[in-house]
Amino acid sequence: PSRLHKPALDVDLSTLLPVVIQELLFGKGRGKQFVNDQIHKVRRAKSEDAAKAIIRSVLRENFFPDCQWEDADGTLSPTSPRSGSPRHKHLCKVVEWFYAMLLKKDPWAGWTNDIYDAMRCIDHLPIH
Repeated sequence: PSRLHKPALDVDLSTLLPVVIQELLFGKGRGKQFVNDQIHKVRRAKSEDAAKAIIRSVLRENFFPDCQWEDADGTLSPTSPRSGSPRHKHLCKVVEWFYAMLLKKDPWAGWTNDIYDAMRCIDHLPIH
């Protein structure tokens, strides 16, 4: 198969973009070491649910500090009256997406390639 030409960038998006997203979602003023520690915990978690609980906890602390959606053991209570709220649904969707992106699960295994494909298309657009 022919090797696709990457757009003229001095960065490798498959390396840079996941790190930027990790810093934005997990960092929030806590520093790179905190982000690295949390990513390590997620990747080493005993189960998918445990990994998502770590992600959910950090995201809740960073972006929803006034909300308490977790039980004492860190699991999300499905019977909580807030479990159907728009904020709760949004958090759950972000947790699912971030987990899949972080562990390169479908459909997020090659998402940076999609960006390169879009950039190639833009490279070929006529400029007026």
